[in-house]
Amino acid sequence: MTPRKSANERKVTTYRPFSKITNHIDPMVLYTFLALLGISIIILAFQVTGREDCSQISIELASRNNAGKHTSFSTGEVITFKAATKAADNSGLTWDFGDSTAATSGLQVYHAFTKAGTYMVTLSHGKCTWHQEVIIINALADNTPAPAADLYPTIDGPEEVLAGRPATFTNSTGNARTWQWQLLQRGAEVHSGRAVTYTFSSPGERILSLIINGDSSKMVTKHIMVFPAQSNHKVPDFTPMPFPEENKTPEPTPVPAAPEKPKVPAVSDDEFKFMLSQVVDKQKNASDFSAYLCENINARVLLNDKDTDTFSHFCSRIRGKRRFKIEVVNLIKDQNGCVKEIRVRYDKKFLGIF
Repeated sequence: MTPRKSANERKVTTYRPFSKITNHIDPMVLYTFLALLGISIIILAFQVTGREDCSQISIELASRNNAGKHTSFSTGEVITFKAATKAADNSGLTWDFGDSTAATSGLQVYHAFTKAGTYMVTLSHGKCTWHQEVIIINALADNTPAPAADLYPTIDGPEEVLAGRPATFTNSTGNARTWQWQLLQRGAEVHSGRAVTYTFSSPGERILSLIINGDSSKMVTKHIMVFPAQSNHKVPDFTPMPFPEENKTPEPTPVPAAPEKPKVPAVSDDEFKFMLSQVVDKQKNASDFSAYLCENINARVLLNDKDTDTFSHFCSRIRGKRRFKIEVVNLIKDQNGCVKEIRVRYDKKFLGIF
């Protein structure tokens, strides 16, 4: 017989969490779901704490002729771009002006656009980017003298020079004590003194800036066009024709000389590279190179030592592609001086434009 339970015995009930759920679902499935939920919460917390605040910076524009909230300026006008921020870390700010010029770093930078149009200026800091549209119009000729000419310095010097020849630029401001000369390009050095001399090695446009007495708000610029160096043609010495001698035995009839080879205009690698940059700017096309190619505009083009193309098709591909950057051009010529092959090395990161 089963022994009878005493009156003092109590019934103990054990509590099991999720007992009703686990009766219908495998416990391993439930625990796996809870583990994945915990991992997702941890990842979301890391993303929230590591997110940068991209709302603490705004872009301010100003120039000598325009102050306040203006987005329209003239060609050649020096514009001050400033990142207005209250953040403690201002390092790593990078400016892209959208006109195929090199990017510039700094909290406050200066830039002048050379061509009219609408440009999108981009300010980058870490993962954050800010954009500002700038409208550039052609500068109007103004013959009215400046009301206070002594407030802004002037750069005296040539506006057109030849590559390889020195050019000197001076400043004659009376109250000037210090001078800061610098070309507006990446890695340009700052020179001091009342005068500075530059020798440009390749053709193209340069922009020279000048700041006197350390006042950057009155910085002025001068546009300088550098043309390819012209080859020196020596004039042959003049030899007078002798008088005919009497009773002289007639000389035999000379054999007619072979026809002269077609004269091909001389062109260097740097000059050819400069003219290709004009194709990119839609100032030239393939037919303008016919004289150098001896009318063979379908000459072979070797790109980065592995891709080939015809010259006429290559010009049509790069025409108007302002982000296309040519680094080196090497011309292969035949015995007559005709360019029969063009080797082009360009920046590989712009390969996608094709």
